[in-house]
Amino acid sequence: MWKWGFLLLPCLTLSAEPLRAVVSQTNTAPYAIFDQHQQLAGGVAKELLDTLAAGLKRPVLYLDLPRGRVVEWLVTDRADISCFLNPEWVPATYKLSWTPVLFHTRQYIVRRIEDSPVRSNQDLFRKRIGTTRGFSYPELQSLFDTQAAVRDDAESLEKNIQRLEQGRIDVVMTVDLSYGHYQRQFDTSKLAVDPLWAEPAAVYCALNPKNAVLVQQIQQQLDLMQQQGVMKKALQRWDHSKP
Repeated sequence: MWKWGFLLLPCLTLSAEPLRAVVSQTNTAPYAIFDQHQQLAGGVAKELLDTLAAGLKRPVLYLDLPRGRVVEWLVTDRADISCFLNPEWVPATYKLSWTPVLFHTRQYIVRRIEDSPVRSNQDLFRKRIGTTRGFSYPELQSLFDTQAAVRDDAESLEKNIQRLEQGRIDVVMTVDLSYGHYQRQFDTSKLAVDPLWAEPAAVYCALNPKNAVLVQQIQQQLDLMQQQGVMKKALQRWDHSKP
């Protein structure tokens, strides 16, 4: 089942076609923040997409889809854009159009403070790794494929951290911005963080390839927003990470 919220931005005509934007609840805070009614209420995604839609002079139709259905909806013209993705993280990436890089993100491995640091795949042998349902982890996939480590999905970073503290999993995978936001809300004094040894990952938006005109308009508007520092300022507002 998918949920949607409709937002009319100021000075837009009701006849304008909405920008159909996928923002899933699997996008952890502060990328996406949902209220008690499961509606998108804030976060980096909302700032980015609200600004993009205003520049396109369109309203926004937000779609909360399971991550595994994002590509299907884009390639079948049921959605226009989904952000915070990378071509290596999604299937059939060649079927999609892609924006330029929005920013880079560092992946973190969270562990209990008394456990040994994790500096390579070898340190994850025979570990149960807390991952987010629907997310891809290319750097760890060989461990999962060979059953050298166990992938153990949960629906949120919060639930993964709870399971880590309870001893049900050994480590948790997350990213810098999400863990920094978590630190602002909860006591993390019993936890330690090791940056993943891979280079920071590039983050893009995936676009519906069926509408070439809209793809071009989105690309142009995002280029303008990058020049204006919109993404950089949004990330700075939400960046509370402490490596």
